[in-house]
Amino acid sequence: KAIWGLFLAILIFLVAVFVFIPLGQFLGNLFNKSKNTILLYTLNIIASLIGMWSFHLWSWLKLSPLIGIVICQFTLFILVKNKSARFLFTFILLSAVSITNLTSDTSFRDSVKTFWSPYQKLTLIEKRQKEDKFTLEPNGYVLNVNNVGYMGLYDLKPSALKENKKLLMENTGLDNEKIDYLNQYSLPYKFKKNITDVLIIGGGGGNDTAAALRENIPNIDVVEIDPLIIDIGKKYHPEKPYSDKKVNIYINDGRAFFESATKKYDLIIMSLADSHTLSSNLTNLRLDHYLYTLESFQKTKELLKDDGILFVTFEVIKPWIGQRLNQTIQTVYGLPPLTFMVRSNMLFGWGGFVFVTSKNQDVLNSSLAEDKFLSEFVSALRVDFKNEKINLLTDNWPYVYLDKPRLPLLHVLFALIILSLLFTFKDKLFKTKINWQFLFLGAGFLLYEFQNISKSSLLFGATWQTNLYIISGIMAFILMANLAVYYKFINYKYGFIFLFISLFVQFILPLNLFNSLSGISKTLLAVIFLNLPHFFSGVIFIDLFAKSKNKASAFGSNILGSALGGFMEVFSFLFGIKSLIILVLVFYWLGFKIKK
Repeated sequence: KAIWGLFLAILIFLVAVFVFIPLGQFLGNLFNKSKNTILLYTLNIIASLIGMWSFHLWSWLKLSPLIGIVICQFTLFILVKNKSARFLFTFILLSAVSITNLTSDTSFRDSVKTFWSPYQKLTLIEKRQKEDKFTLEPNGYVLNVNNVGYMGLYDLKPSALKENKKLLMENTGLDNEKIDYLNQYSLPYKFKKNITDVLIIGGGGGNDTAAALRENIPNIDVVEIDPLIIDIGKKYHPEKPYSDKKVNIYINDGRAFFESATKKYDLIIMSLADSHTLSSNLTNLRLDHYLYTLESFQKTKELLKDDGILFVTFEVIKPWIGQRLNQTIQTVYGLPPLTFMVRSNMLFGWGGFVFVTSKNQDVLNSSLAEDKFLSEFVSALRVDFKNEKINLLTDNWPYVYLDKPRLPLLHVLFALIILSLLFTFKDKLFKTKINWQFLFLGAGFLLYEFQNISKSSLLFGATWQTNLYIISGIMAFILMANLAVYYKFINYKYGFIFLFISLFVQFILPLNLFNSLSGISKTLLAVIFLNLPHFFSGVIFIDLFAKSKNKASAFGSNILGSALGGFMEVFSFLFGIKSLIILVLVFYWLGFKIKK
């Protein structure tokens, strides 16, 4: 699978390259012929803004990306005048669509419906018991993400599981009451009684919420990042948990909710989250990585009441992942959590590895002492992870699925293969000499943008809206830079001075300073602080670009440098996200020193 994923990633990269080569040539020629470079580049940025907001509108409308590909293909066909180029990128795009369809899992032909959320493809499959083949899996639906099993929307009411439980009792010898301990959704309430306030992070289709309602919890706060999953839960979950007045739904990133919440809870449930689908071997930073850092668990501790409990469910696919989570929680809460594995042969869903801890360990000890079977259950299913020292997750190094700080092999192979291809075909791809100054400026720009979006996720959540607003902010600062240079308020020399100062401030100023603010003041100050370097880098670029003799070469070199900066972000896996600022400074320093 890893090799196949690498092959597809390279193929997609090459398709993108060949599609945009004629467009890049077209744009480069326009810049060379233009008498007003700043105006033309400004129009290009405005059009980029329109395109980006159109894409997000498309996502918000939940439309299929295949339709968007057809529209874009038609637009490109009109723009490119060369007939051979037209047929070339048309063939490549159609091939890409065909490959995508061929690699899609075809086992979901009986799906109820396919949805497109702002984040992913969702496929809903109805699951009903068949008279000739009765199974343990309850009635309901299975929701797949990008053709990978993701979650169930199950009817887990006792009255709906009578026959299923009988079958499990026959196979295991457990009685009806003890089987309920295998229900990971109801299990948290075995550890603490008299609960009034529950927070569920990663509410999904509603199983955790339905369990809380069955326990008669009066106040239930549910956080889910994907609005479409909530809509699916409202419409399709058999128990309709999201229709209950006791439930408050927050469409937000879990970590962002932690940062803004002030309410205290008896129980915080961190359910199976986005990355458990492991949809890509080439992607390491996923929506939920900041949920499992030291700083995040510290927030859960602050939000718990004095006798509150944290209940974490995680699909541990490697022992060192469980070891890392165990030690991270222990570092924050002072004592090792209870760690055990819950599986029910699909009677209550997939289950997972469970980590249970509390601000007051006497609460857990008391629960185990009062409930003999709970104590035996935890002991029998206990998982002991190694106590060897391991790199803990932090906001600077949040990579759950990386065993230690290192360069992932697939990323390195991908970079080497692409660089080898570029070197092999450099004479055909590069008709003019590379402008090294613009290449380094492009590398610094995109590398800073990567860590900028990562930082923004900590302040505002790893949501699609955050990416939209941050990138829009970047574009806005570039437009302001164009305006400033056009009216000669500032030139590239002062731009370099203020850029180095702003990057240095970025490096030394702690980001959590902005979490002490709230509302509009937090948003405005954080956006200005994070994007100010883009204003000064924009000043440098447009001033030098307007003065360059071969603008096509300068622009192409800048885009090539952006690709280099994108590759260099892999060093965050080795040194942490903050270290990228140092690389950004190096790239801009080289851009300052090199004239051509």
